Amino acid sequence: MKRGLMIFWGLIFGNACHAQMERYAVVINEIMADPSPVIGLPNAEYIELRNNSSLTINLFKWRIDNGTTTATVAVNYLLAPDSLVILCSKSQAVFFNAPSKTLGLTSFPALTNDGDLLTLGAPDGKTIHAMSYDINSYGNPVQSAGGWSLEMMDPRKPCNALNWRASINSKGGTPGTENSIYKKISIDNPLQALQCTAINDKLLLLTLNQGADSSSLSMVSSYQLTGLSNAIMVVRALPPLFNSVEISLNQSLETNRIYLLKASPIKGCNSNNLERLEVKTGLAKAPEPGDLVINEILFDPPTGGEDFIELHNPSTALINVRDLMIGARNAGGGISNAVMASDKDHHLFPGDFLVLSEDTGFVKRQWPKSSRQKMILVKSLPSLPDDKGNCMVMNKQGKVIDELNYTDDMHYPLLPVKTGVSLERIDPRSPSSATGNWHSASSDANHATPGLVNSQFRNLDTTDNTNIKLFPALISPNNDGLDDLLNIQYQFKETGNLLSAYVFNQNGQLSAKIIDNRLCGTTGSFSWNGFDAKNNRLPEGVYVVLIETFNLTGKTQRLKKVIGIRF
Repeated sequence: MKRGLMIFWGLIFGNACHAQMERYAVVINEIMADPSPVIGLPNAEYIELRNNSSLTINLFKWRIDNGTTTATVAVNYLLAPDSLVILCSKSQAVFFNAPSKTLGLTSFPALTNDGDLLTLGAPDGKTIHAMSYDINSYGNPVQSAGGWSLEMMDPRKPCNALNWRASINSKGGTPGTENSIYKKISIDNPLQALQCTAINDKLLLLTLNQGADSSSLSMVSSYQLTGLSNAIMVVRALPPLFNSVEISLNQSLETNRIYLLKASPIKGCNSNNLERLEVKTGLAKAPEPGDLVINEILFDPPTGGEDFIELHNPSTALINVRDLMIGARNAGGGISNAVMASDKDHHLFPGDFLVLSEDTGFVKRQWPKSSRQKMILVKSLPSLPDDKGNCMVMNKQGKVIDELNYTDDMHYPLLPVKTGVSLERIDPRSPSSATGNWHSASSDANHATPGLVNSQFRNLDTTDNTNIKLFPALISPNNDGLDDLLNIQYQFKETGNLLSAYVFNQNGQLSAKIIDNRLCGTTGSFSWNGFDAKNNRLPEGVYVVLIETFNLTGKTQRLKKVIGIRF
């Protein structure tokens, strides 16, 4: 009988070992990196694993690490298909109410609150799953402050960078039970090439927005580099996330020349989807004055927000942001508080914008049209006082590339509130020292344009001083999707314009105020839905729209246009 049991358990463990060799057979499904303040769970960090396979897997000698500390499962533990297990410190296992689903580990790795890289490995050393997180992964500034776990939405998409959000369970997490956000959000995040930087003249680093199939990524035949035929010699997908690729060349790149890297077909992570990738690359030159400028600055953010500095490349130079320093002058005129703009390679191509901030999540939430691909999360920026200050961008040798001395008096003087409003550069080719080259971002742009063309950017090709267009002439505000809105587009040659728009009926009576003294950018638009201030829809008929503009030079304009309303 004893021999029979040994054979029985041997067969089980043997099948389990086979399943261990499959990548993504087991995934990291939930993590609690910052349990304080306690919401409703134990004050303990934990990692939850899920068996994604169809086989029972023995976790004996499996490892979890964060790059500095490794913990190993020291007992036989059978994890059934679609089952969950909690990993935590051995001293804290007693606090969880599911002892059969909890494994206390010696040397359990401490999970950094602001972000970490976690790797799950099989006994043979193979990486089964890896995930990285940061403070922005929660998608909510309140939950990122502690007490809430990060949950995976879809365990069948283990490499998707958008597959993680804060738990919505009232206790703050769901250790040992199905995730509260399990498949509640549709994830559309196709594979994309974010950057391809030249580490040197014969080595490229391709960075993707998420992991992909390592075998597919490592095929030399999948890559082409325009301008250099048969130049690709070796390709290596980098573990553990497999979201970056080293590409070795047998020919040297020319400095400051832009190449196009094409990759096809690339197989997605844990799927059969085939992707085609294209991305610019090249060997950057040493940055010099005139190659890039400080283009926008937010030095007085709203409560709960952080400063940002936006860089812009108006030149033909190819710049690596890793070669830049951000600093400020102290009271004695010396340079202090200098920090690296980025500790990673990141190309700034001609015409590109890049936002530096200690909280890129805030920037993205506050200005949703901005792109995370044009942001870099920095550990610290030089101090940017709310009333006046200095900031500069330098090369690694300390040579100043661009410098800005700012004061809050550079804001639009009629602006009622300056908090949360950025200063925008009007003309990238005019000097930063010219105070007239700076202006408050327009209210149309929610008072800032991080990573986007400035709302106050001056189009030097503008020929007319003022151009205002209203269309269509007949609106039908019945929410049927056809001519529901009156659209008003404007374009000014000068900055600092206030614009008002009013609607009068045929008797000359004021029927609606569309906008009243709005600070506008040099170009922009707004719309009107046919309703008055009391949210009543105006009746059918003929109306007159009066547009009035005013700026600080005293220039005014009045424009009248007849429109019709019909349902």
